[in-house]
Amino acid sequence: MTTKHFYPAIDRFKLLAAILVIAIHTSPFTSLSPEADYIFARILARIAVPFFFMVTGYFVLPKALASGAYACSYLKRIGLIYLISMVIYLPVGIYAGHFKGAGIVSVLKMILLDGTFYHLWYLPALILGFGLIVLLLRALPVPAVGVICGLFYLAGLFGDSYFGFLPEGSFVYTIYMGLFHVFEYTRNGLFYTPVFLLLGYLMTEHRPSFALSLGALGGSFGFLLGEGILLKLLDTQRHDSMYFFLIPVMYFLFSALLEDSTEEQQQAMPKDLPLLIYLLHPLFIILVRGGAKITRLSVFVDNSLAHFLAVTISTFAGAWILIKLLSLLPKKNDSGVKTKAGKRKPKTHQKLSDSAFDEEA
Repeated sequence: MTTKHFYPAIDRFKLLAAILVIAIHTSPFTSLSPEADYIFARILARIAVPFFFMVTGYFVLPKALASGAYACSYLKRIGLIYLISMVIYLPVGIYAGHFKGAGIVSVLKMILLDGTFYHLWYLPALILGFGLIVLLLRALPVPAVGVICGLFYLAGLFGDSYFGFLPEGSFVYTIYMGLFHVFEYTRNGLFYTPVFLLLGYLMTEHRPSFALSLGALGGSFGFLLGEGILLKLLDTQRHDSMYFFLIPVMYFLFSALLEDSTEEQQQAMPKDLPLLIYLLHPLFIILVRGGAKITRLSVFVDNSLAHFLAVTISTFAGAWILIKLLSLLPKKNDSGVKTKAGKRKPKTHQKLSDSAFDEEA
């Protein structure tokens, strides 16, 4: 019988990563120091999304490669979450004018590639990247897939943080400008997602020792900071999601987090809490701004740190309340029969980190 393992550090880091996403969208230290905010929100916080992709690569991708039915089921589940999210944010997007003057092609581009709201890009990127990496790993040996994913990421760098190095008017520059008519950023399911899904998958076969992971993490993180600061000074960034040294940072960070494993389940928080925080936080950004205007408590808008804390706390509370409300709904047991809320059929032992948010975001 195969021993089941649980990863408490991975589970805790999910929540931290969701909070880092809020930081990206609220720039918490701008009022104190724009430079410090850039380092925190535009470099450090960029580990959040790759972390989620790597968790999917580690916990979901092996099962998807073993079963085509599981892969299809997983993609359908992501698609359903994306559909629900699009419906939730549709009124906000219309009010904000995101669809003003948009034709059918533009709307399809938003739905399939860019996301219909600024944080929803993650879901179509996950669908595209996951489908692509499954096809590649089924058709090619892992080293070949690694080369392909690496080349895609390298190409993506020059559409993101390294864009300024392209000579304006050159052939390559023209190609990238043409690509930007198809999608808004190279931070998408083609250039960005596959390499981190693959890194997570590779961890299932081999990972460095804990001591090596910590040492290499410190060194690579120093290089990441230097890279991000230098690119900012050189003013090369079209966007700031993709860095060269983000890859080794994520590899060694994830390896170090996996070291904290146990054979006993330790669930300290609802498994879907980070997912809901990620999906709902833009609504609470709007609510905090609206509430501050109504109550004339401008500190929650004018002070970036207060704004970040207000959004984080309110999002956390809102997500927790929603989870509690959903738990009151009737559940279905394995035979499809509805049961009373809270009366769940015992589940077989499974990985704690193999939860909704690990798989979807």
